[in-house]
Amino acid sequence: MASLQEQLLKAGLANEKQAKQATKAKKKKSRDQRKGVDTGESATDRAVREKQAKVARSKQLNAQRDAEQQAKEKVAQVKQMVEGCRLDISDGEQAYNFVDGKAIKKLYVSKEQQASLSRGHLVIVGIGGEYSVVPTNVGERALQRTERVLVVKADNAEQLVDDNDPYADYVIPDDLMW
Repeated sequence: MASLQEQLLKAGLANEKQAKQATKAKKKKSRDQRKGVDTGESATDRAVREKQAKVARSKQLNAQRDAEQQAKEKVAQVKQMVEGCRLDISDGEQAYNFVDGKAIKKLYVSKEQQASLSRGHLVIVGIGGEYSVVPTNVGERALQRTERVLVVKADNAEQLVDDNDPYADYVIPDDLMW
């Protein structure tokens, strides 16, 4: 028994070209089903959807790149501001210890600078592993611009005094060295 395709060819209702196109379409459909391609979606619909996804992805990447650029610009502004206001600590003989993350760092400053640091009149600003001693208002402006800088300021908050504290009569100096 001959196939329908062969019968149509013999009757003259179809030609060889139409038969090849039908065979090709049938093979493509079965291949797409095996690979999991959705056959209900036309190629133009798929192209439009992919183009929209590509545009959305590029917008997201551009926004992320712009945010990173703005953050770098803010850090550069803070660095320039700190470099203009930094105090000279090259002749420092007193060690001042402070905490950077989990590490304890040490800067050598003069006695006056150490006293001002312990009172909170001066702060230490760290940008990229480089530490500078600047006035408190510069450190506060640096924190307002970006959170990517380290600002170390002495805590001058009054501590609660316990009535039963046996050491309440003994004053602990601010510039105590250990």
